[in-house]
Amino acid sequence: MKKKLLAFSFMAVFSIGALAACGTETKDKAETKETSQKELSLSFGVMPAVDSLPVYIAEKEGFFKDEGLNLDLQSFKSPKDRDAALTSGHLDGANTDLIAVSTYYQGGLDVQVVSQSNGTFSILTNNDDIKSLADLKDKKVGIAKNQAPYYFLDEALQKDNLSVSDIAYEEVPQIPVRVELVKNKKIDATVVPEPFRTIGLASGLKELGNSNELKIDATVFGFTGETLKENKKAVEAFYRGYNKGVDYINEKPMDEYFDVMKEKIGFTDKIKDSVELPKYTHAEQIKTEQLTSAFDWSKEQEILTKDWKEQDILNPLLTQK
Repeated sequence: MKKKLLAFSFMAVFSIGALAACGTETKDKAETKETSQKELSLSFGVMPAVDSLPVYIAEKEGFFKDEGLNLDLQSFKSPKDRDAALTSGHLDGANTDLIAVSTYYQGGLDVQVVSQSNGTFSILTNNDDIKSLADLKDKKVGIAKNQAPYYFLDEALQKDNLSVSDIAYEEVPQIPVRVELVKNKKIDATVVPEPFRTIGLASGLKELGNSNELKIDATVFGFTGETLKENKKAVEAFYRGYNKGVDYINEKPMDEYFDVMKEKIGFTDKIKDSVELPKYTHAEQIKTEQLTSAFDWSKEQEILTKDWKEQDILNPLLTQK
């Protein structure tokens, strides 16, 4: 009888211990899950441009949530507002460009490039006498100075042995205004991203060249150094969701996501049949020569005066095995 009582007591103690351990384990798992959920949150700034489309798609289709990422996606209509949000710490990362990154570096803001994006710039004209980039010599080109489109224009002109110093530059910051000025022949040409390229072509403007054809890449996704160090898993989840967005665009007909293009980027039903999206690819780091070209140009323009090293700008997240 005593043996039975001892055995029963032992089993009771064992059961209580097991339940306690189970409760502790469940609590630990819950706390780990909660901590993980807290870690996998990110704020990211986008512009109304085609290189942001995979991000918009991934948000709508829930791809970021599928990867356990709570993404605070913030849209900006001007680079100035985006850069102010980055500088003030309201963003962990953003869709930006290499010229802007050079200004961050100059100002001491640690923003590292993690990938290129599929952004495009196009040079449009309504002057029948201008048939090639070489014909832009001494012509009036409306654009915003010392920004990525201005850099693209200079790089494009150099392929015809010209530079921005050979044109009659006119400062016109607002893209819709630039398009209207070209249409009304108040200026001879301008540089625009999508959807203004398609809008311009649909209204009769002529394209002299674009960044895809000329193989000039300047648009990128960047994240703060602190985010890449302290919240790396969230950035990795962001890119998994982004790549799913790319696959969705490449696999589905445009009808499936044109509503996103209208709402987030500014496309209209009127130009739908004329839209030519870039060939979207999974995220990859921008080529070193593109970085060097942009930063050297930024130095020539005295936007950047500091010395810089590639490893300070290009983060190896996507190249790590």
